[in-house]
Amino acid sequence: MKIRITIAVLLITMLAFVACKKKAEQSPNAEISLQITTFAPLPSFKQVYEVLDKIQVRDISAAVPDTLYKTKQEEVRNSFSLGLLTADAVLAAKGRNKSKLSEISASMMNLTALLGLESEVNRLGDQMKTMIENEQWEELDKALDFHKADVESKLWENENFDDYTMMLLGGWIEAANRVAWLIHQNYSAERTKVLRQKGTFNSLVQNMKQISAPHITQQDAYKETLTLLEDIKKVIDNDHEGVYSKEQLQEIITYTDKIKATMQK
Repeated sequence: MKIRITIAVLLITMLAFVACKKKAEQSPNAEISLQITTFAPLPSFKQVYEVLDKIQVRDISAAVPDTLYKTKQEEVRNSFSLGLLTADAVLAAKGRNKSKLSEISASMMNLTALLGLESEVNRLGDQMKTMIENEQWEELDKALDFHKADVESKLWENENFDDYTMMLLGGWIEAANRVAWLIHQNYSAERTKVLRQKGTFNSLVQNMKQISAPHITQQDAYKETLTLLEDIKKVIDNDHEGVYSKEQLQEIITYTDKIKATMQK
């Protein structure tokens, strides 16, 4: 009887061990699981572009930077640049700026390919050229939205959270910069409400802090960008009944300009 009981206990133990091992093999890697729970999905920067509906097209066009944003060819900077240029492309489309949009979209397609997302380039590249040539502005706005969402989802699905974070950071920094600049030209406290994106900037800061790859975190550009991002967050958090003063807009412009310059070093 004792022998039978012992054998039964051993069999149960072995079955439990095999079951646990199988479950562990089916579960995501522990490090990846931690990343999934700590990196936050971020909303579209187009939330702050809602104010553009109240601004004249010629003024929106004037907000598109004269010089195409460029950095050295390096993965993190490519991701940041792609996000930033996507924000500029949406701005150029809303401002009906055909020449700038052509230049920006060509650079976007190149950066998307450099991030290993060639299928996304092939799917949209020729289509956008035709839309720009025919000045199909509403269709272009939708196509840019689709491209942006497609690239972001691919980076997230591939668990490339560092590039995902840097791309979203580039988009939000440029959108905040350009909208703050536009409102600053003809100040309206009511319009500044679109910049009250406390949750988003908090998530951006937290995502940046989750990046652990030494080739990123040991760069001075990363450290400086994180410090400046925290400075922006302080301004965003310090609204007065939901709005921002002209001086606060200038602070947002200054900090975002510095981040753009830092990522070009």
